[in-house]
Amino acid sequence: MQPSAPLDTDVAIETPEHIVFRHRLAGPARRLLAYLIDLLICYSAFTAVAIVVAITAMGIAGATGAAQDAFGAGVGALLLLLFAIQWLYFAVLETWRGTTPGKLALGCRVVTTTGRPIGFRAAALRNVLRAADALPLTYTAGLLSFAGLASMSATRRFQRLGDLVAGTMVIVPERARATEPLVLRPAAQPQELAQIGDADVRLDADERLAIEMFLRRRGRLGLARERELASMIAVPIAARFGVRAADPSRTLALLYDRAANAGRSDAPPSSRSPGTWR
Repeated sequence: MQPSAPLDTDVAIETPEHIVFRHRLAGPARRLLAYLIDLLICYSAFTAVAIVVAITAMGIAGATGAAQDAFGAGVGALLLLLFAIQWLYFAVLETWRGTTPGKLALGCRVVTTTGRPIGFRAAALRNVLRAADALPLTYTAGLLSFAGLASMSATRRFQRLGDLVAGTMVIVPERARATEPLVLRPAAQPQELAQIGDADVRLDADERLAIEMFLRRRGRLGLARERELASMIAVPIAARFGVRAADPSRTLALLYDRAANAGRSDAPPSSRSPGTWR
C-alpha cells in the first residue's frame, strides 16, 4: 500500500516574459497550525495588556474614587485592542511582509494567484471574509471553518473563500541557500550608465528571480540560447524603464545591478551557484 501523499502540492505560474515558476502550496493542516500560532500570540498579548489595564484602572480608581470612569476607559482600550487583533493584525502584516509570525514559523507566505506580493486591498479582503469561512459556526475564532475547508478542498490552489475573492493563495517558498552575491564585471561604463540614466529600477520578486537565474546559468548556455532567453526577459523590462536593450544580456545585468544597489531588501533567494556576470 502506497503511503498517502502530503496535502501540499505545486502550482505552475507563467509570467508575461514566458518564464514558468513553480510554487509549493500550503495545505489546510499547515495553515491551521500557523493560524493557531498567530492566535496564541495575539491573545497572549491581549491577556497581558488586560492585566496591566485592570491594575492601572484599580490604581486610578483607588486614588481618585472615580471607579466607573477608570474601568470604562480600560474596557474601551481593550475593545480597541481586540478590534486591532481581529481586523488589523493579519491584514497589516500580510501587506507589509506577505506573512505573519505564525505563517513565518510554518514557512508560509501569502501571494496573489499570479505569484506576486499582495497589497492592502487583497490582504484586507481575505481577512474580512474569514468570518464567512467559519460558517456555519461563526463564533469559533476560525478554528472550525467548515465553509473555508470545503472551499480549500474544492479548489486547485487550496483557496478558502477569502482567497477566492481576494485572488490570493498561500505558498511555501523554497528556503534560501547561502550564495555569494552576483558582481557586475566589467563595471558599468559611463556610456552604459548614461543609457540607463536616472531610472528608478524596481523589479518585483518574479522579475528579480528570472534575471538572477538567467545570469547565473548563462555561462552554461549556448550563445544562441543565451540571446533568445535574454531577449525574452530584457525587452519588456527595459521598455518599462525607457532603456534600449541593444545587448539584452548586458542590459539585464545592468538593470539587475541598479535594482540591487538601490537598497531593496526583497531580492528573491537563489539556489544557483555563485558567480559573476557581465
